[in-house]
Amino acid sequence: MFVLSKSGPWASVISTIVSLRFVSASSNVRARHSTVNVQFSDLQTHPISCGFVLRVPRSKMIGKSNIRLIGIIVTLLCMGTVLTDWLNILRARHLELDLQPNRKVAQKQSDIAQSTIGKLSMLYGEPNPLYERALAAHLPHNQKFGYKMYVLREKTLPGYWSKPAYILNQLLIELALPEEERLEWLVWFDGDIVLMNPKIPLEIFLPPKENWSHIHAIVTNDHRGLNNGVFFLRVHEWSVWFMTACLGTEIFDPDIDLQFGDQSAMGMWVKEDRFRPNIMHVPQRWFNAYAGYRGDNLGQYSDPLAPPTKFKANSIKEGDLLVHHAGNKALRTQRMSPWMDIAEQHLPQWELDLDDTGYEQEIRDFWEVEAPKEEKRVDTQIEKEDKLEEERLRRKQEKAEAAQKKKAEAQEAEREKQETDDGKKNDQDQEVQVQESS
Repeated sequence: MFVLSKSGPWASVISTIVSLRFVSASSNVRARHSTVNVQFSDLQTHPISCGFVLRVPRSKMIGKSNIRLIGIIVTLLCMGTVLTDWLNILRARHLELDLQPNRKVAQKQSDIAQSTIGKLSMLYGEPNPLYERALAAHLPHNQKFGYKMYVLREKTLPGYWSKPAYILNQLLIELALPEEERLEWLVWFDGDIVLMNPKIPLEIFLPPKENWSHIHAIVTNDHRGLNNGVFFLRVHEWSVWFMTACLGTEIFDPDIDLQFGDQSAMGMWVKEDRFRPNIMHVPQRWFNAYAGYRGDNLGQYSDPLAPPTKFKANSIKEGDLLVHHAGNKALRTQRMSPWMDIAEQHLPQWELDLDDTGYEQEIRDFWEVEAPKEEKRVDTQIEKEDKLEEERLRRKQEKAEAAQKKKAEAQEAEREKQETDDGKKNDQDQEVQVQESS
C-alpha cells in the first residue's frame, strides 16, 4: 500500500482513481476484493491498498517535480490495478457460484482428476483419537482417486439422526449445483470403519450403466438385516425422497420400535414398494466387511495378522477395501485398535493391487447372475427379517411381562411385610395399654 500525504494537488486525483479501483472490484460478487471507503482525514498519512508500501517523507514532497513523479507512479499503478480487477471480473463471469467453496481450489491444486464420487462421515463429541486415526486413514485413498470427503463435526439431532440429516443436506447441496458440476454418487462411512486397502477405487462397486442405470442406492445386509455403516446413494431426487422418509420416521411413526434408530428406519424403507425397484443389495464383504474370526482370541477380537479360524461370507480377507467394527461398544476399542495399527503400516499383504484381488471378476459375476434375482432375494430377506422381528418382539414382551411380574411380586412382598410390621406394632401398642391400665 502507499502512504500519502493528506494535502497536495494529487490528493483528489488519487482519491478518485483509488475509489474507482475499489468500485470496480466490488461490482461483481465473485471479484477478489472488497469495497473500501477511503477518506483522507489523517493529519499525517493515510494507507491506501495498492500492493506495496512507499513511504515518502513530507519534507521530500515540497518540490513540484517530486509531486509530479509520485502522481505518475500512483496513477499508473492504480490504473493497472483497475485493469487487473476488470479482467478478473470478466473471467469470473464464466464460473458459476460454487456452494462448496473449497472444491474449485482443490481441483486446481490437484493433478488427480476429481472423482464424481464424494465421501461422507461424521465425528463429533468427546475427542476420540482412535476415530480420528480411522478418519485420517481415508486420506491416501482420497488423494489417489480424487475423492472429496465431507465430515460432520457438530451434532445436529438427538441419537444418530444427525447422520440421515447430514446426508440429506449434502444431497440438496449437490442438486443445487449445475448438473455438470455435481457429484454423481455419495458414499457414507461410519466412524468405526478402518480403510485397509487404499488401492481399491469405489467406482468398481457402482452399477453398470447398461441395464442398471435405475439403481440409485447400493446397500448391504448382515445377519440381522440392513447395515448402513457404508452405503452408496446416487445424487438424484429419488435419494432426497428416500432420505426424507428415513429421517421422518421417528416423528411421523413414533409407535414403530426402531431398535437401531436411523438404521432400523432405513431398513424399513428399503423394503417398501415405493423404493425397492431402485435399490440393490450387494455382498457385504465388498465394502462393509466385518473382522470375522482370526487368531486364538476366544472371539473377543480378530487379529489381522493371523489366518482366519472360521469362514463367514461377510468377513474381510486380505486385499479388501475396509473392515467395519459394528456392535459391542464396550469392546470396540480393543477390537478396532489392532486393525488401525496394521492399516497405518500399509503392509503389502493387505494393500493388494486391484488386479491381484478377486473384486473385478466377483463384481462382474454378481451383476450378470445375482442382480437379476434382487426381487426374489429381497422377498426372502423380508420373510427372514419378519420372523426375526416377531421373535425379537416376543422376547421383548416376555421380558417386559417378567419384569412386571417381578415388580408386582416385590410390591406384594412389601405389602405383606408392611402388614406384618403393622400387626406387630398393634400388638405392642395393646400390651402397653394393658400394662398402663393395670
